[in-house]
Amino acid sequence: MTLSDQLHAEMVAAYEITGKEIGYWGRYFLRSVKHNGGLATAKRMLQKKLKNPSDQKGFRALVEAGRPDLSLESLVLNPRFRPLFTPDELAEAQRRLDSVPNYSRRKNIPSETNYPEDLQDEREYTERAKKTITVNAYERDPKARAVCLKRHGYACHVCHMRFEEVYGDIGRQFIHVHHRKPLAGRRAPFPFR
Repeated sequence: MTLSDQLHAEMVAAYEITGKEIGYWGRYFLRSVKHNGGLATAKRMLQKKLKNPSDQKGFRALVEAGRPDLSLESLVLNPRFRPLFTPDELAEAQRRLDSVPNYSRRKNIPSETNYPEDLQDEREYTERAKKTITVNAYERDPKARAVCLKRHGYACHVCHMRFEEVYGDIGRQFIHVHHRKPLAGRRAPFPFR
């Protein structure tokens, strides 16, 4: 696997980690990586001399979540990938990371300080106390969804967008199915039409 292929794989992995850890799914980023390749995408993104790097939505989301270490800029500055980039591209990546406030940088905290054992030995603590919580949950019938998709397909009824056309394979057979009349306020059970 070439160094360029390794960068590509790391960029796809960064997309997944960012989505799972902070809930930001940079789909345009992923689409560009898959269509143009990781190296070409990184170089194109670093060509833009952003006056304020936080104007870039993905970078801002990472900074706000305290995870600039997941950014493209951090990946570019990784010693393993530095040979793929020009001095100007490396300088731009460094400038962007330098703009991140200190409070937004991940800190290495020793694991023994995360859960200090400072419980008082003389005191009695209650664990596993039983507590009753009542919640209403409405069951959805998967057969109703299947009938709806068979009848209406995977195009949005409002804007006619198909996720697969916009997002590629990741959007295949993806769509939210909504009720014409909201479930809230209805008496259960009620039939699907």
